[in-house]
Amino acid sequence: MKKQLLKLTLLALVVFFSASTLQAQALYTVEGTYKISTSGLTENLYMTIDLTNNGGNGPFVVWKKEIEGDHESQLFNILNHRTPADPGLVEITANVDGIGMVTLCTADDSTHPAITLTVKPGAPKSVAFDNSDPDPDLWIYSQDFSGLDQFQRRKAKVNAEGLADATGSNPSAGNNALFIKNTQGGNSRYGVIPAAEGDLVQFDGAGIDVIQYHLVEEAVASVNTFGLNAFTVSNPVNNQLTIKGATNKVQEISLYSVLGNQVLSKRIDNTNKDITLNVNSLSTGLYILKMVGLNGEKFSKKIIKQ
Repeated sequence: MKKQLLKLTLLALVVFFSASTLQAQALYTVEGTYKISTSGLTENLYMTIDLTNNGGNGPFVVWKKEIEGDHESQLFNILNHRTPADPGLVEITANVDGIGMVTLCTADDSTHPAITLTVKPGAPKSVAFDNSDPDPDLWIYSQDFSGLDQFQRRKAKVNAEGLADATGSNPSAGNNALFIKNTQGGNSRYGVIPAAEGDLVQFDGAGIDVIQYHLVEEAVASVNTFGLNAFTVSNPVNNQLTIKGATNKVQEISLYSVLGNQVLSKRIDNTNKDITLNVNSLSTGLYILKMVGLNGEKFSKKIIKQ
């Protein structure tokens, strides 16, 4: 009886530590706001926008110790690229006080695949992309990588501890590597492990190193219980947000930051006219539009304020 109890206890410990190891890998699983760190260092460092370190093409991105709390310099919004030049690519943006939205990119791809990451003011470059056909296999991609901001989340093989190991296996539930595609090719990836705090975030074409994605908040998925194609929403927007469609069904409209803070709210008196919101005072960045109907219907959509 004691031997059986001991076996069950050891089995429970193995399951516990295995689950802890998998959890510690911090994988990319959904669109949302993340902190991005190294993996396997005695003290992991976090990707940080350094406004004091300007390389001429914009602030550099460096590795630093984690800042207590959700500091904006270490928060990155990872979403499917708004106009991908190739299938499956993502954009990585941030919102920086005094600047607004910035986009993670490389300032120069002439030395590809050895590149240094920086940020540029504003949203990712919109490129020609035709997804009008209902069959995704027939969508037309532009292959325009000149924005230098088209990232690809990938998988790197790891051992039981979640560290890079060519003989290990890929994580099944998410991604633990990061590549970037530009005009020179697509084999530039995170593979330069920092030696010390303050080192620049650099990519190369050598081994694929594990990077950790720490989810802070999942992006709000588009929800529409008003009915199919109930609304047309201007996006991106500058000074005014316009909503057309079934406006007589709307009772309340709100705008939220990606961290869940309400920045605008408006009650709607039964109207068949277009709904407009003055968003001139909002900083450049990503917001979530939410609408509630007279009978509890819901609609949400990601909005880019330019």
